[in-house]
Amino acid sequence: MQTRPSNSFRQRKTGSLTAQLLKSMTCCAALGLAPAALTLTATSADAQQFSDALYDGAKARVNRSASLRSLSEAVASASCQIGANFNVDAAESHLATYQDDFTRILDGLENGSAILGMPGEERRMRTLNTIQQTSASWAPMDVAAENLLNGGNSADAQTIRQSYADLFEQTVQLAAVISGQYADPQQLLQSDATVLNFAVRQRALGYRMARATCELASGTSGGETLEELATTVDLFERSLIALRDGFPAVGINPPPNEAVANSLAATYELWVANRGMFDSALAGVVPTEADVIAATDLSQELSVAMNNTITLYLIATPGQDGVYRIPLEAYSREELTGWLDNPALIEAIKAQNVRHADLTEDEIIALDQQWRAEAGEGGGPLISQLLEGPVSNWLLTQQIETAGFVTEVFVMDNKGLNVAQSVETSDYWQGDESKWQQTYPVGPDALHISEVEFDDSTGFYQSQASLSIKDPETGETIGAVTFGINVQNLM
Repeated sequence: MQTRPSNSFRQRKTGSLTAQLLKSMTCCAALGLAPAALTLTATSADAQQFSDALYDGAKARVNRSASLRSLSEAVASASCQIGANFNVDAAESHLATYQDDFTRILDGLENGSAILGMPGEERRMRTLNTIQQTSASWAPMDVAAENLLNGGNSADAQTIRQSYADLFEQTVQLAAVISGQYADPQQLLQSDATVLNFAVRQRALGYRMARATCELASGTSGGETLEELATTVDLFERSLIALRDGFPAVGINPPPNEAVANSLAATYELWVANRGMFDSALAGVVPTEADVIAATDLSQELSVAMNNTITLYLIATPGQDGVYRIPLEAYSREELTGWLDNPALIEAIKAQNVRHADLTEDEIIALDQQWRAEAGEGGGPLISQLLEGPVSNWLLTQQIETAGFVTEVFVMDNKGLNVAQSVETSDYWQGDESKWQQTYPVGPDALHISEVEFDDSTGFYQSQASLSIKDPETGETIGAVTFGINVQNLM
């Protein structure tokens, strides 16, 4: 998905941005959001054969273009912290991520990116022109962010301060153009696009509050920063309540299902528990560096929470299969298959196939029961043997390098027994599950994508992509592999 402002807005810019945001709350009064059933399971043969000929990535394009607003706010917030020497290492890490994400999304919107869920290049001239205008607005900030990350000076921070407001307004326009173009009854109703727009905007408002806090703490704020913070806090809360409870007058019906409702309720609780730091600043207390760090952490938490909600919205409305299946397939085919050529991995599978050649079904079940018993007791020789092996350690290293895209990976032999794994699995034998049954027996090019599920251990929604593994020398299928993927990084 895994996974760069004036000290404050000039008065003209503050009024313009606020007007844009308020306008977006009232321009769609005639629209309604029809409730839709949440369907997380899509593992049938038909679903596995989803045709991308019928899918142009409408939801992903709307979501990605809207996220540029959040990234422009996030870039400004991180650069303020670097300029003020607040928590610099973390701020630089965030800025590098935001910079890369902004550039990749712009390129994907124009040229297409299957991994980002946007197959095919953009062809509509109006949209192309708006994308290119956004790229032009982004260019000076991109250069300044790169300079800041390489030890730049105050001139680079000044460039970002001067460019930020115009870039934000340009991203608002881009999101509106793409939302209007890709609203399609077969994939994305205009009412659904409206809800996505509000939900994605919440992330931008979170980063805006963090930036305003930084400006107040660092003494780089102008007279309008407090007013901007007050407007943003109020707008964030009202918008969150509208999403949680529904606000039909602006095109937002109540959540379409219990999962979305629960996600929004949890986000509201997070907000209420932490908004006091902004209320204190609005009361005249000058924020400290600790307050800036806390505001930044909160903006990150709110972004994750809203990402969870957006994921649920995306898969709860028409066209839900393609919104994660196509980018997940692309990521699996284009990125993850490169892991499967490792000679040590291939040899480990072949060696275990030989060792297990004569295992009976009863013996397989006994091994699986031993694994489950050891897992219940916190470990044991069978689990340790696999987790501490060199291939398992290599898989864990590979997983870590994806920066959260891959949440787990485990390799299976020709009977569905684990050969190596990055993390402990709940069972040892996968041969009775689709991840093995719809890959190894099918052939060397098989790919199976599971339903989307919430992973309590990571706090994200994830899917599993399973592929066959073949011997590079013979082309023979020798095993299978399952990757747990954070689908929110793909959407």
